Amino acid sequence: MKTLLITGAARGIGHELVLRAVARGDTVFAMVRKQADEARFKPSPNLHVVLMDVSDTASVERGFAEVDRLLAGRVLDAVINPAAIAPSGAIELTAVAEFEQTLNTNALGSLRVIKAGIPRLRGHDGRLILITSLWGKASGPMLGAYCASKHAIESLVDVARRETMGMNLHVVVVEPGVVRTDMLTGQTGEVEALLAQMDAPQKGLYGNFYRRYCKLVSGASTSGISAAQCAAGIEQAVFARKPRTRYRVGTDSKIVCFLAWLLPDRWMDGMFAMSVNHKPIK
Repeated sequence: MKTLLITGAARGIGHELVLRAVARGDTVFAMVRKQADEARFKPSPNLHVVLMDVSDTASVERGFAEVDRLLAGRVLDAVINPAAIAPSGAIELTAVAEFEQTLNTNALGSLRVIKAGIPRLRGHDGRLILITSLWGKASGPMLGAYCASKHAIESLVDVARRETMGMNLHVVVVEPGVVRTDMLTGQTGEVEALLAQMDAPQKGLYGNFYRRYCKLVSGASTSGISAAQCAAGIEQAVFARKPRTRYRVGTDSKIVCFLAWLLPDRWMDGMFAMSVNHKPIK
């Protein structure tokens, strides 16, 4: 049985990872932001719900210290960090503060987890598993803040992996495609609200773009992989004897990441323009 620390455990991929691990009999530390989130879990002798907000350095330090206390000298086998937020909107119309919040939660949140995880995982084949996205390799319209944060995590993982070589731990990144979670389904209402707030000139420039994006998200909410499928992909890194540096989960992730590597920038621009039916101003 493993000892696992899982962030973002209240919902989505993190919640699914916790449920699966508890059912296997692993000792699980489910990290949640709010006290109310504890009600989302059934009591279990191998489950510990711990308060921790990855967007706050002091909270991360307190959360890991509490896990140390609960471990009582046992080692931590893996730290998995799926905690993230994903606002939508065109760069021109998105407040800088929203970018700051996204980068703080996703990118700096991952950095905080990396810094806390390394000393607790090295020396015994521990696994530090960061979750990015296909948007950590490609950059899609309407997802500027999210893409920027996931690209940053990709770089942090590469650096951490190279800096810890020979320390007997594994730093791994998992790059899922579209996953059917409430984070995805919530984007439709968010984008519709942003569209309603636009003035006439903004709607002339971006209105069609936002409407088409809503349709794409609605389609993805039924065609993406499930949280369970994503969790199964992440678990490969937990249980593999020698984990790979990267795991791509979902056919869309494999295709888009390959195309981003293969195609010239202008070809990728054209592919995304067709996907959202965007007609640039001439």
